[in-house]
Amino acid sequence: MKADPTVQRRLVDIAELDLRLGSLAHRRRSLPEQAVVDALEAERRAAVESAARAGIHVEDLDRAIAKLRSDLEAVRRRRENDSGLVAAGGLSDRQATELEYELGSLHRREEALASELAELTERHEAVEADVRHSGATITDLDARLGMARTVRDTALADLEDAVTATTAERAREAEDLPPELLDLYSRSAVEAGVGAAILNGGRCSGCAMDLDRSTVSAFRSAPVDEVLTCPECGVIVVRTDNT
Repeated sequence: MKADPTVQRRLVDIAELDLRLGSLAHRRRSLPEQAVVDALEAERRAAVESAARAGIHVEDLDRAIAKLRSDLEAVRRRRENDSGLVAAGGLSDRQATELEYELGSLHRREEALASELAELTERHEAVEADVRHSGATITDLDARLGMARTVRDTALADLEDAVTATTAERAREAEDLPPELLDLYSRSAVEAGVGAAILNGGRCSGCAMDLDRSTVSAFRSAPVDEVLTCPECGVIVVRTDNT
């Protein structure tokens, strides 16, 4: 294939632009600003789950405390009723003994329930503190997420601008180039990873391989408009004054 040396040199410029586009695409896939957003979102999900668990725990404690208070109130009423019967007198010795025994049991039961209620109330306060802390954490994370997303969106917008500008520059470089030359460039880009590269001395800058002397000699003696490819990697090699 034949192509004017200046046209061939434009292929190298296009290759550099393609590498720039590839670099921009890689940065888009591994955007540090997105990683910050992802980490904060994961942290927020964990905080929300923690708050939900704490909220459920509070509700369970609410029910347990309500039941304890009801049981405690029932025990106190029973003890007050029995105490009233004992104070009123007129009981047989057996009835009095039974009531005294029951009053002792009720007293012990009341103390146990009161102790359990105090313990649950203390746990309730601690879990409520956890709920408040989780809420404050979520509020803080929401603020940090908002800022991180703004930074991420700005970085994405800058990337899109760079991609748009580079794509437009590539289109200008490829304008009016022979279709068959561009097809060869495209095949080279697919197979070698780069479409065109400089032949600097006897080294292909596409694969960084030093070519053998016979190949270099053949390249040097080839017509200046001859389109050459590297025998090692298949990339289009563009000769320079150092070839």
